[in-house]
Amino acid sequence: MIDSDQAIKAAFEQPRWYLNKTAYNIKIRAETLAEFTRAANPKVILDIGCGDGSLSLPLLSEDNSLTLLDRSKEMLSIASARIPQKLVDHVRLENKDFIDADITGENYDLIICVGVMAYVKHRSAFVQKLASALTPGGMLIIECTDSDHFLSFLNRSFELVRTNLGGKRFPTVVGSSSELLAILQRSGFALTGAFRYSLPLPGTRRLVSQGLCYKAIRAIYGTFANNRADWLGNECLFRLERR
Repeated sequence: MIDSDQAIKAAFEQPRWYLNKTAYNIKIRAETLAEFTRAANPKVILDIGCGDGSLSLPLLSEDNSLTLLDRSKEMLSIASARIPQKLVDHVRLENKDFIDADITGENYDLIICVGVMAYVKHRSAFVQKLASALTPGGMLIIECTDSDHFLSFLNRSFELVRTNLGGKRFPTVVGSSSELLAILQRSGFALTGAFRYSLPLPGTRRLVSQGLCYKAIRAIYGTFANNRADWLGNECLFRLERR
């Protein structure tokens, strides 16, 4: 029987399903990250679980460097193809799991960790390694789904029913946003910004276009600068500073 880690790795070795299915959410995340970093000028950037590079590649310039890290070779291949030719020498590709990566001696000014925590079983160890890799005063952008939120409960209930009816189960790790923030704070991080929103309810996402999903999220939740109805959001994007 295939274990959850193997199932996740196998799923993302053929990632077009994810990139196509969640394009509107990737756009929301990329725009929020751009808002989070607008006043920053990071010189050394690490993107954990980089996917196709949509979040971090817009930050790449001739004045900085970027490490793209992902467990999926195919994701890294897609991201690599999007690197501007003149900036190829500024990018390092790492086909590894972050917890196993050798980052000894690295001093990152910005670490991006979006779309990752749903697959992290040991949050404390993961966060401690984040802290060790980030320079004092450096910025961490991290995302999680708040498992304690009522919408998360509805989503899990829907997935349970779907699985019992014969649908495929995609294993993820359940954890609350408050627990993650507490771990981060104990590890020396201070929260400096947040954006909360929710995705369309399961069962409705196939009925509406990517563009409509994006417009609905923006209409209900606004942007980081004006986060309306944040209490209704179970998707959490956090910006933190390492003290």
